Amino acid sequence: MDIGRKLAALEKAVKELQRASRLSSASLDDAALVVRDGTGSLRGIVGQQGDGTTAVTIVNGPPPPQPSAPLVLSVIGGVAASWDGLFTDGVLPLDWSRVEVHASEDSGFTPTAVTLQSTIETAQGATVIVHTDDPVYVRLVARSTSGTASAPSAQTGPYGPEPVVAADLLDGTVTTLKLADDAVTAAKVAASAVTPEALAPVLADTVSQRWVDTMDDPAAWTVVSQDPGASWAHVPAADATTGGAGVGQATGYVSVRGTTLIPHDPATMYRISVRIRASAQPPAGADTVYLGLMGFAADKTTLVNRTGANSTGSQFYCVANLQTVTTASGWTVYTGFIQGRGAPSTAVGGGAAPDPLAPGLLHDQVRYMTPYLLLNYTRRDNAGIMQVDTVTVESLRTGVVTAAYLAAGSVSTSKLVAGAVQTLQLDAEAVNASKIAAGAVTTAKLDALAVTADKIAANTITAGKLAAGSVDATALKADAITGKTITGGTITGTTITGSTVQTATSGKRLVMTPDGHLLMFSGRAGGETPGELVTGINTDGEMELGYVVIKPPTHGPTPPEFTMSIGPSGEQQWFAGPLTLLADAGAAFVSVEGSLAVSHTTYSTYTPVVGNAGSATWAVRDGWYYKLGTMVFFQAYIAASGVGSGTTGITISLPSTPWRGPSANRRQYFGVYAGGIAAGTNSAVGGHSVGLIQPDGSGDQFDQVRGPTDIQIRGNNISATSTFTINGWYREV
Repeated sequence: MDIGRKLAALEKAVKELQRASRLSSASLDDAALVVRDGTGSLRGIVGQQGDGTTAVTIVNGPPPPQPSAPLVLSVIGGVAASWDGLFTDGVLPLDWSRVEVHASEDSGFTPTAVTLQSTIETAQGATVIVHTDDPVYVRLVARSTSGTASAPSAQTGPYGPEPVVAADLLDGTVTTLKLADDAVTAAKVAASAVTPEALAPVLADTVSQRWVDTMDDPAAWTVVSQDPGASWAHVPAADATTGGAGVGQATGYVSVRGTTLIPHDPATMYRISVRIRASAQPPAGADTVYLGLMGFAADKTTLVNRTGANSTGSQFYCVANLQTVTTASGWTVYTGFIQGRGAPSTAVGGGAAPDPLAPGLLHDQVRYMTPYLLLNYTRRDNAGIMQVDTVTVESLRTGVVTAAYLAAGSVSTSKLVAGAVQTLQLDAEAVNASKIAAGAVTTAKLDALAVTADKIAANTITAGKLAAGSVDATALKADAITGKTITGGTITGTTITGSTVQTATSGKRLVMTPDGHLLMFSGRAGGETPGELVTGINTDGEMELGYVVIKPPTHGPTPPEFTMSIGPSGEQQWFAGPLTLLADAGAAFVSVEGSLAVSHTTYSTYTPVVGNAGSATWAVRDGWYYKLGTMVFFQAYIAASGVGSGTTGITISLPSTPWRGPSANRRQYFGVYAGGIAAGTNSAVGGHSVGLIQPDGSGDQFDQVRGPTDIQIRGNNISATSTFTINGWYREV
């Protein structure tokens, strides 16, 4: 054989094998190849995936480098955020996937799914539009193909949308024809944008110009001051009578004013009304309010109070001046009047002015005014809640309305000043029934015996028309009053049979039904199944039992119930869910269905003391115990640091005095492990020992420690390394 030729042939075959594809005819059948890095961590899966699909999945990639800070510009309708394709601490990695654009109104925010606005999918960088109405901060986050996020970029901002100014619109572009019906709403009109001066002249001569706020728009009010923890909010109220059924609510002391400034005409009388109630009263009693107007100078910025000072204090409280508002009063309308201004540079009064014949004055420098409310003023404990439903400012001009402008029946007695219309102003027969408003003629206007029975229509006299006490029992027909005709008041000395008795028709209330059930409603707004108190006599097959069942209100789940019953011989039972308690003839039992759980136990500590140890000293003396009735479980650990002395058996103190039986067969004992015990004078040994409580012992201690050879451990058996570990139960005296 030619060895040289053979080696050359083998070398050629090896080279051809190395150049050939190793997997030229290979396949993966229902399997996958995994790719790992030098540390053995999984980085990729090629082939069959865990969910049954086939793919090349990249996992556990390293975080991409931090992208550079975004470039942000304001644009109409939002901001434009750009990435320049660069990184602050590296270059574009090969497993780069995209760059996320995040925006938030909060400086220093952390990018989350909530702040994600868009993505940039090209490594060369791009620009995206972030739509926003408010200034925002923008940050970028890079993602790899495995989904790993980079550190967020530095933030840029805040930038807000570019305002649309007149220069952006061609003259005449927006005309009334371009506006859809109802396109301009109150929300699109800036506060104070439409002032009384801008109203059509026809309004100047109306009988009454009115500014009314029904608490539908929070922007109509601004907080002037409030106590810490107090609040002002617009909340819904089902019994609000105007507007959108909302009210302004002050919790604790809050002062607020209107944002609309009303021009003040000194020649005009103004009527200011506030509808208010206290929905929660402080524990110390009903709280108070100041209600009226705040004055402004001609510049619409400088405040003017009663003395002319630029101050929120001492304003014009013509509606209510430290008025007490109770919860029992419910919704109440307070009204005040102002007309004119004081003398130049002269302070004016600021008290309540409920009489239009004696209206209050504003200071000489007041040119504008707005409603001003100080709520929950006195108590300052944040416990009081007051709600405001409607605030009205009306200008009552005189000399404008003549007879030609009055509709028939539009002037009632409530609109006439007392004494304004005398008989000289009336034509003969001018006043007939059709000209008299309902309620205008009161008993004070009638002569004695002027109204006789033939002048009273059937059923015209109702309970609401009778003065309290005017009808006594002598004027009632027998059996005239039935259970269906009593409303309000107090019923004394009467038995009510076959009726439902309730404390209220809705909300939190009690209802007694004819079948003997007492229903308890919590007043939950979303509805509920009421709680019940039911009594009766039942039988368990052996005896009749009187019982009471109590159930709480619930809004869905089956409520728990508590049952008490008693038998004819005093047998007592209590049932509360899985817990049953029985008491019968002096014996008591407790039964629990299911598991009995005991909550966390608190252990007490004590310091064990070794008696009869002579010269022994101690490095550690720790102990703890827990009592269950008269049974005590305790543990103690004692470690010596110096050699003991004495030939008397040692004692060790307990947390309390143990029970000692009347004879020798009434001993108590528990386990003691004695370590490092010296031979001493009695050859005692350590190991598993027992502590004995002797019938003839005394005090809060156990009386002997006996080693594994039943030899009592003495003081001279204690070495510098002796230890005692003790635990067990004992019965307390």
